[in-house]
Amino acid sequence: MRAPASTDRDREVLDLWERGVGLDRWRRDDALLADDAPRALGARNIALVGLRNRLFDRGWPLKSTCPACATECDFEIDGPALAGHLRLPGEPGGSFDWNGLTLTARPPTVEDLAAVSRATDRASAASDLLGRCIGGPLDVAALDDAGIEALGQRLERLDPAALVSFELACPACRHPWSAALDVGEALWLELQRAAERLLADVDSLARAYGWTEAEVMRLSPTRRAAYLQMVGSA
Repeated sequence: MRAPASTDRDREVLDLWERGVGLDRWRRDDALLADDAPRALGARNIALVGLRNRLFDRGWPLKSTCPACATECDFEIDGPALAGHLRLPGEPGGSFDWNGLTLTARPPTVEDLAAVSRATDRASAASDLLGRCIGGPLDVAALDDAGIEALGQRLERLDPAALVSFELACPACRHPWSAALDVGEALWLELQRAAERLLADVDSLARAYGWTEAEVMRLSPTRRAAYLQMVGSA
C-alpha cells in the first residue's frame, strides 16, 4: 500500500531517485545521503534508516531467501524501532591481546566493505576485512574458521550498527537462519518502487489532461488518486 504522503515527500522521492539511478552500489548511498554520508558503516546505516523512516510508513516490507530450500520469505520490520536499536554504542577500539599477540582493531568503513565485496566468496571477504581492520603481527591467511569468527565478532562489537540482521524461520521448511539486511540496497528498492509509481501517476494524468509534472505533483495525494480513478489508472 502506498504510504500517506505530502506533495513535498513525493518530490523528494523523485529527486532522490533521480540522484541515485544509474550509480553503482556505493556511490548511490553517498548520493542519497549527500553531504551527510558517513564513512563508518554503523553511522551510515543509522543515516540510511533515518532517511527511510522520514520518507515511508513505519512498516518496512522486506524479503529474504531461505538458505535451505530457496523459498522467498516476506517479512516486515518496524522502521523507527530499528532506528532506536541501531543507536546502541559500541566498544572502544584500540589494542587488545589475542592468542599471545598484541593487536589493534578499528571499525570497518564503507571503503573496507566496497573493497572486500570484490572477493570471490564469503570466507575470502571475511579474511580480507580482518586484514584491513586488524593491525599487528597477525597472519590472516593462517587463521582457521574459529579465529576468523572470533575476530569478526570483535569488529562487530566495535560498531554494532554496522551489521543489521534478523532471525527468521522459513514458512515452508521451518529452517531457521539469520538474515542480514543491506540497508542501502533495501532503501533503494523501496525508493525505486515509490518513484516508479509516482512517474506512472504523472504519465497517466499528463496523457489524460495535458498537465505538466509540476502540476500533477501539486495535487494532494487524495485528489491525485481521485483523478487517477476517473481515468482508470488507480
